[in-house]
Amino acid sequence: MKRHSRHLILIFTALMIGGSIVAGSASANPQEKLIITGSGSGIGAMRRMAEGFQRKHPNVSVDVLPSIGSTGGIKAVKEGKIDIGLSYRPLTPEERSMGIIEEPYGRTPLIFGVQESNPTKGVTLTEIEDIYAGKRRTWPDGTPIRLILRPWRDSFSVYLASINPRLKSVSEKAHSIPGVFVGMTDQEAAEQIEKTPGSFGITSACLVAVEKRKIKALLVDGVAPALSNIPDGVDISAGKYPYTMTMSLVYKGDADKGAVKDFIKFVFSKDGRKILSESGHVTLPQITGK
Repeated sequence: MKRHSRHLILIFTALMIGGSIVAGSASANPQEKLIITGSGSGIGAMRRMAEGFQRKHPNVSVDVLPSIGSTGGIKAVKEGKIDIGLSYRPLTPEERSMGIIEEPYGRTPLIFGVQESNPTKGVTLTEIEDIYAGKRRTWPDGTPIRLILRPWRDSFSVYLASINPRLKSVSEKAHSIPGVFVGMTDQEAAEQIEKTPGSFGITSACLVAVEKRKIKALLVDGVAPALSNIPDGVDISAGKYPYTMTMSLVYKGDADKGAVKDFIKFVFSKDGRKILSESGHVTLPQITGK
């Protein structure tokens, strides 16, 4: 836990120093400046979003910084260090009490991923549990399975643990495996899934789509983690693939004005929804900042 906290603090300090330099050069005479960061799974789509937004609002400079995680983004919003955070976990009651607002904008499939060259097409949920438990150690072709984990309090790990009690138990115990790799950020974990022979880990469809990662998304119990198989904002029961993550913008309630308000409005516009759809999301209707 301490290692993870130090990691985020160091990253964030470096990014804030570098980010201010980039921000100043992003527009010739910017009247307003937005700083956005948080979950690594949301970074790529929001960079595309920022490009589209700035074409319509050339007087606003938007910097989307590298990932500091969902919790890091929420904390940075709370402390006034950034304008908008990106999160794939719900706000806690304490965070809500501080005047922070979350605006869900899209759902994306959670992917159980392997190296692109892995011939395996799919697994069952029971097999996933067995992999984390160490009961299943090889792929059908004999290649040893190499687990790629996330920090145990990371939102990905929390989501994994919420699927069922056995998966919660075995995924937490997997952190005690000698030499197991733990990806500290979404990008670091995805990179290891890409390049490690026999890899098995979790990531998001939006990250794979935007960053063009060479990761194969496995079918789970015969169902593909495709956008057409997950619930939208209207018919929740329509989803065939149950493992989805809801992505949200987070911001201070008293900051819902000016460039922040304009950016959020753009995310939910026709152009913004198109960017999200092309970036591995099922879009959601705006429910908060109307």
